[in-house]
Amino acid sequence: MNILITGAGGFVGRTLVRMILERYPNDRLFALLLPTEEEPAEWELNVTSIRGDIRDREAVRAAVAGKDLVFHLAAYISYWILDQQLMQSINRDAVSILVDECIAAGIKRLVHVSSVGAIGFRKDASETPETEPFNWPEDFGYMTTKRDGQNIVLKAVQERGLDAVIVNPASIMGPGDPSPNSAHNRLYSDMYRKPFFFGTFAGGLAVVDVRDLASVIIAAAEKGRKGACYLAVGANVPYRRVLEILSGHARKPFVPFAVPPFLLTFVGRLLEGFSRVTRKRPLLTSAYGRLSGWTAYYSNAKSIEELGVEYRPLETTIGDACDWYEKHMLISNH
Repeated sequence: MNILITGAGGFVGRTLVRMILERYPNDRLFALLLPTEEEPAEWELNVTSIRGDIRDREAVRAAVAGKDLVFHLAAYISYWILDQQLMQSINRDAVSILVDECIAAGIKRLVHVSSVGAIGFRKDASETPETEPFNWPEDFGYMTTKRDGQNIVLKAVQERGLDAVIVNPASIMGPGDPSPNSAHNRLYSDMYRKPFFFGTFAGGLAVVDVRDLASVIIAAAEKGRKGACYLAVGANVPYRRVLEILSGHARKPFVPFAVPPFLLTFVGRLLEGFSRVTRKRPLLTSAYGRLSGWTAYYSNAKSIEELGVEYRPLETTIGDACDWYEKHMLISNH
């Protein structure tokens, strides 16, 4: 079997590559990377890199040609209003290109990795299933573009015969994030480098271990029902709990003061306003401020029942992530 992974050089992509190499040692694995993207050294001769941009139809056509299974991970995450157009081109328009080319190439199955942000959430903090109608604010560009991309896949399943399954991951944590500037690693950087950590968001979020997510993605390819969506969620917790566990592993004092969401929203709007002039990414946006007070929890029942996956405890996820960060990021950044 010939397998293609888009976004293979990212956090989830690298984890998925390792797992597929272990699970399917006799299959051929191809990775779509940007022309300037660095190829992980550990791939060696086990992965064939294909250079191209997911927004380039010709590059996508060449990448999917002769493939049996496609895992689509490439996406862009941002809550900055000036990234709206970029998110539309990657999270929405590029999905349309990929779907067209997968159908034309006769791909046997597409696994589209979306987001919990493509699904609505329940404001009473109860666990949301896959069927919850979308209710995020329309000015949250990441959520709306992921919703639009997911709908393109679902429409192709219903109207064009595409065999596709969708995985909706929660906030991703765990070891192996290669980007020092990712929001995930910036959180660890702040915790480790400050004498103490002050403040937390008031709400709560759903989290999934990157390794468990990779298992869900593979299980979706093997067992998922055509046209089905599967939430990948390991834990639903207050933001405070994430920081409590992280501070314990980092051996740093943590002051769990819940910063009022209205204050974060106000500051975010000011910084975002300045960013329109400077064109520099702000430390905080209005969307982040609004998110800080909401509790968006999601159910993992369907993925457990239909795909047979298991999820690690959050304490294990954060502990392993801290160990990896200390070994690979903390020393190199001093």
